[in-house]
Amino acid sequence: MKQENLTAAPAETGAKPKRTGKDIAGLVVNIVLVIAIIVAALCTYVSFVSSSGNGVPNILGYEVFSVQTDSMYPTLKSGDLVIDRAVKDTSKLRTGDIITYWTVIEGQRVLNTHRIYEIYDGGGYLIFETKGDNNTAADPLTVHESEVVGVYSSHIGGVGKALDFLQTSKGFLICIVIPVAAFFLFHLIQFFRVLFEYQSVKNRLKFQEEQNARDAETQQKQKEAIAAAVAEAQQTEPKDADRAAIEAELREKLKAEMMQEMLEELRKQNGGAETSTEPETPQEPAE
Repeated sequence: MKQENLTAAPAETGAKPKRTGKDIAGLVVNIVLVIAIIVAALCTYVSFVSSSGNGVPNILGYEVFSVQTDSMYPTLKSGDLVIDRAVKDTSKLRTGDIITYWTVIEGQRVLNTHRIYEIYDGGGYLIFETKGDNNTAADPLTVHESEVVGVYSSHIGGVGKALDFLQTSKGFLICIVIPVAAFFLFHLIQFFRVLFEYQSVKNRLKFQEEQNARDAETQQKQKEAIAAAVAEAQQTEPKDADRAAIEAELREKLKAEMMQEMLEELRKQNGGAETSTEPETPQEPAE
């Protein structure tokens, strides 16, 4: 018959304590707030900090732009986020490259992203003719090489709208101010909670120390009382022994007196004859 092994497995030692729901919620909030702050800081840098001479934000040699129209559809759509590489040498640009450049549209100097249609030599500099993929004709204004700020690298669909929203006052408030305030408020609450718990533990330890001191004092008093009682008992022991000796001596005396009285009583009963302890001398017979 096969015997089943019913021996329980030994409990694991050093097991890590399980996280409570409160701990997990705090960790999630921390992660979300940190990510929000990082993204907000990055977007703020992209939106408001210009690190290149052409007035375009630059992050490690890359530039980002928000597409405003569908002139480059279907390659780029309105609301996309374009990622360009900063152009250091315009002579490496070729026909068909998508570039971002400064131009004038409706009387305003703006950034535009179109494809290079033709390249001309302007006598010591290059002139670029551009055209949108969704346009039937080339752009009316040509582009001087000094106005080129970047060449297309990639794009992210729809993210350009978020960048545009971030550049507004409302977007800055929602994406920057509120997350940062929430982050510091959350950690301020955590700080005071930890401080309160620390103070509570400190008070409990102080109360325990005072209780231990009172218990020690009580125990010391009990020991002193016991020691005093033992000392008193040790002092009274010789007196008890003397009393016992005296009582024994009195009993012996009383016993002797009683024996003497009994002898006297016997003598009286025998006619007053005195008992002699000497042996009688036998008489000699007469001749």
